[in-house]
Amino acid sequence: MIIYFDLRRVPIFRTMFKRSGVIQKDHFRSIATYFFSSRGSLSKYLPGLSYSRPKFLDGDDKIIVFDSYATARHLKWLKTRWPGKRIILWYWNSVISEKLIRALPDGVELWTYSGKDAEKYGMRLNTQFFFDCLAEEADACRRKPLSSSPRALFFGRDKGRSGQIREIGDALREAGVEVDVRIVPHTAPGLPSLLNPNLVPYQAVVDMVKEADILIDYCLDPDSGLSLRAMESMFFGKKLVTNNMTILDSDFYSPANVYVLGYDSRSLKEFVDCPRELVPHEIRDRYLLSNWLKRFDL
Repeated sequence: MIIYFDLRRVPIFRTMFKRSGVIQKDHFRSIATYFFSSRGSLSKYLPGLSYSRPKFLDGDDKIIVFDSYATARHLKWLKTRWPGKRIILWYWNSVISEKLIRALPDGVELWTYSGKDAEKYGMRLNTQFFFDCLAEEADACRRKPLSSSPRALFFGRDKGRSGQIREIGDALREAGVEVDVRIVPHTAPGLPSLLNPNLVPYQAVVDMVKEADILIDYCLDPDSGLSLRAMESMFFGKKLVTNNMTILDSDFYSPANVYVLGYDSRSLKEFVDCPRELVPHEIRDRYLLSNWLKRFDL
């Protein structure tokens, strides 16, 4: 199994995939070839110079390409280079532009975490996922009781939602919750996110989650699908305040654990004071990366 990432998008998750036993390669070999491939005119004629050439193990039958910065040219190159393997384009984000979908090479499978996008674009559906390597750490955290002086956390990029996140934080403060809102600035335009000085390893984010009692989640599209924060709240046994309406249909939703903005008629104070309920392990395990990978074969 080879997971392809673009060097510009998700370096913070690289270690988690490796620790979870997944082989992961980059689209590009180096920062230098990132600039060459994205700006140099020769790359359109010699794409193999820009892309890494992974060695497959016996039994590897599929290549999963994450949507961020994926291109039709790269997908076509993969399909031509390894015609006997399944090429899967996985949308871990909502579809913003249909350009790539319209230009998709023949034989490339289109998958998404979003039921909304699956219906709209005819994509195959898989769940959101969480990392196997964090399961034991999450289980130890989940067994600890929540604090009698609850603390809420938001850590993430702005994406134009900072105002709404701060409003949620203010409402939680009025409910007697200590609030920690950390909004990460974007990197400079034109630079890969790998060069962002504000980039934080995901393990550091996990350490912050473990110290919180409530996670704040605000999605720009509340009907798109489950966020990674929903996974964090379930696995680490934290409460969640979110505007994500799709969580109401999830198999792990409980009013004791989740407050849905625009849906809940309770006060935040009532939610904060309500005892949490731990999600059964058979439901949690469904969202592990290892089981997510298996569902591509169902």
